[in-house]
Amino acid sequence: MLVIRQSKEKEIYEDYFDKVYKTAYYILKNEELAKDAAHETFIKVFKNLGEIKQPSKISAWITTIATRTAIDIYNKNKMHLAYEFNEVKHVSVSDGFNFNKDELDHYLDNISPEQKQVLVLKYLEDLTEKEIAHHLSIKLGTVKSRIFRAKQKLLEQYQLGGENNVGK
Repeated sequence: MLVIRQSKEKEIYEDYFDKVYKTAYYILKNEELAKDAAHETFIKVFKNLGEIKQPSKISAWITTIATRTAIDIYNKNKMHLAYEFNEVKHVSVSDGFNFNKDELDHYLDNISPEQKQVLVLKYLEDLTEKEIAHHLSIKLGTVKSRIFRAKQKLLEQYQLGGENNVGK
């Protein structure tokens, strides 16, 4: 039984590590902290693996744990975070938002980790607002509000700076 569990854990780790790392990095913008968050995430995942009720939702469940872990680390290290931007150069955020990755990173600096969290779950994990509320144990109205405010702030930043003024 232990061998089967270890095999399953290894498979989950290999299948989801990149996704968990990228999710953490998206929030933390620091390679080492993102690695720490990824490892902490998997400790939590393996500890609670028996708790998952819908195995088909394991990706969203793991991503939720990753975002919460990254936000916890962010809050502990607010003053010491160094921002690095060296990921892919293009990301689509839907609903009329289609930014260059450097541009999006610039604008995301101005929104809270909680807003980043709901954006990751909505646009990268394709969860519904109701599913996000359930996974984060917050009210549906809070999810909608965070998404609205984040998108509003991104649009505002885009309109003020435009893509030619990023980083100036």
